[in-house]
Amino acid sequence: MVLSIDVAMVAVATAFTGVIGFVGLIVPHILRRLGGADNRYLIPASALLGGTLLALADLVARVALRPAELPIGIVTSIVGVPIFLALLRRSSYVF
Repeated sequence: MVLSIDVAMVAVATAFTGVIGFVGLIVPHILRRLGGADNRYLIPASALLGGTLLALADLVARVALRPAELPIGIVTSIVGVPIFLALLRRSSYVF
């Protein structure tokens, strides 16, 4: 039940903010794997890595199909989907 509510909340938030908001879901999971769940580290690092990831995704989206532009959501999805699949395959995820 709780998982269904969480999925619905994330879907609504992504629908309102667009697929760029997907970065806010990807980055903390990446950082938890790299440095643990200490919020003193996780929150500032999420802000920095999220901005960096979004800037790099924008750069790739603008350069990949010159002179046309690729939607940035496609680039963030290419990064995010493998991460979420890896999280789903992992049976013991610690928050």
